[in-house]
Amino acid sequence: MLSDRTISFAGRSITFTNQELLLIGGAILICLLLWSAFYFSRKHVVILRRSSGTDQITFELERIADALERIANQPADRAIRAAARSQQQPSQPLSQGSRSAAYSMFRR
Repeated sequence: MLSDRTISFAGRSITFTNQELLLIGGAILICLLLWSAFYFSRKHVVILRRSSGTDQITFELERIADALERIANQPADRAIRAAARSQQQPSQPLSQGSRSAAYSMFRR
């Protein structure tokens, strides 16, 4: 047909109709529009100095982190204190009525 466009490259020919060329051009145009919209819509934020708000948030987050560390270390502190007390006191043999071991996994 006369409306077909033929492109030859490296000994191969590709034939495009006007409708195909219109669709390819439209797709390229839409891609360029989307790319430019994403590229130019970026907002660049530059902080030049510290503010009192960020200082207050930093202080509060440090306080919360310290409290969480203290809470997390409480079981370890108790275990260390209990181990230190048991080393200071002489160990007593288990009585006849007691059937549980000192370090029982199921605490029976």
